[in-house]
Amino acid sequence: MPIPRPEPLDAERERPDPSPYVPVARSVEDVSAANGAFVEAPTVPAPILSNREIHREVWALAWPSVMTMLLQTVNSMMDVFFVGHLPNGASALAATGVGGGVLFLLISLAMGISVGTTALVARFKGAGEMQQATHATGQSLMLSLLMGLGFGGAFYLGRVQLIGEMLDSSANPEAARLGVQFLSIMLLVTGPLFLMNALMGAFRGLGDTRTPLFISFATVGTHITCNALLIYGRLGFPRMGVRGAATALSLSILVGIGLYLLALAKRTPLAEALLWKHLALRTEWAWRILKIGLPAALQAVIRTLAMMSFTGMLARAAEGAAGVAALQIGVRAESIAFMPGFGYSVAASALVGQSLGAKDPVKAEQAAWAATFQSVLVMSFMAMLFYLAARPFAQAFTGDVTVQALGIDYLRINAWCEPFLGLGMVLTGALQGAGDTLRPTYITFFTMWLVRLPLSWWLMFNLHLNAHGAWLSMSATTILGGLMTVVLFRAGTWKRIKV
Repeated sequence: MPIPRPEPLDAERERPDPSPYVPVARSVEDVSAANGAFVEAPTVPAPILSNREIHREVWALAWPSVMTMLLQTVNSMMDVFFVGHLPNGASALAATGVGGGVLFLLISLAMGISVGTTALVARFKGAGEMQQATHATGQSLMLSLLMGLGFGGAFYLGRVQLIGEMLDSSANPEAARLGVQFLSIMLLVTGPLFLMNALMGAFRGLGDTRTPLFISFATVGTHITCNALLIYGRLGFPRMGVRGAATALSLSILVGIGLYLLALAKRTPLAEALLWKHLALRTEWAWRILKIGLPAALQAVIRTLAMMSFTGMLARAAEGAAGVAALQIGVRAESIAFMPGFGYSVAASALVGQSLGAKDPVKAEQAAWAATFQSVLVMSFMAMLFYLAARPFAQAFTGDVTVQALGIDYLRINAWCEPFLGLGMVLTGALQGAGDTLRPTYITFFTMWLVRLPLSWWLMFNLHLNAHGAWLSMSATTILGGLMTVVLFRAGTWKRIKV
């Protein structure tokens, strides 16, 4: 569905816009017929868009991100399928599960640059300052590469100790050995992984969510194909087992970074970001990016560590491993609802950043609330499905009656908080697009560490509600986080933030 465009000025009607990106900024872009150089033109007054036009604009940006998230969800499920059918399936799943946790932590750290890149590129795009957007992209690429190499090197040197701590090498020697094999290969592409996240952030800042979708099709296809060939040794390839899974993942990342760089150079006005004059890192720009992005990365790390602590508490409840298994089933089923929330969060981030760059805070607020409304609507529908179809959802993942009962309880309790999860996700994305990333981090720390964990302990062990108490705590703190984010957004401080 095309995004509505402002009507061109009379003097511009004979001149097509060569850019594949729809400017939310109210500026006219021109490309020199002689050399193809990007030329910034004076801004024109911002037209007032109707609610229907705003909603169409949001939807056009959101749906490709939703599809991208769906692809990643399918990708993770296929990983489990391929590795789980190896003869040493339990050990292989444990090894790749721990490896996947390390990968998620690295992606959380990479968000420190990705979120900063989106905010800056969107703001400059909205203001029509494409040279600044290009420079911000180049600086982000170099910073991400250096950070990726640094974190990758540190994790690589400590991979044996890291796996030993997470898998208890004395109790699970085979799983620990396979885990080291997995990390030894996967950590070699940490630099490209960080680069790919920075490039994804630049495309989102431009308002382009379709290119990341097309690239995801290629990376996921590469990953699944290489899994089938390398894990089992088909079509003449060697049977590599867990090493094949790590190799397939690494190859898909290399394919992804190659396609992103090609798309950046051929399909965007940011092609010059690959020149050394933009790549040569400057301290003031590195700080400018990290000042926005580090709180967002910290927020992801805080949430990850809190969930690890929550899972450890759940393992000590009366249901033990059954409760942990039910949590994994619930989260997997609930991830279907995360997809629209994530997609609308990306749309809100891009539109808010571009609108603020165009000095149009009214449009920024309209776009944020439109994205939030659509997300809450979709996630409320998903919540109703969770509640009514909780039993077949749980039965699809396990035949254990105890785990099924706990999973059904999880889905029916957490169905009530899905609309509030949508509130929190989308408005947090809007705040990040404005460059306001520190205060949402405070909300995450408060709700996850100061409320959820103590409340879970009290409900589980003092009131003896066990897993049921854990689910109640999850739902209550998700509702609290959503409402706190609404209050933070409505305060309007984000409209005055400088990036």
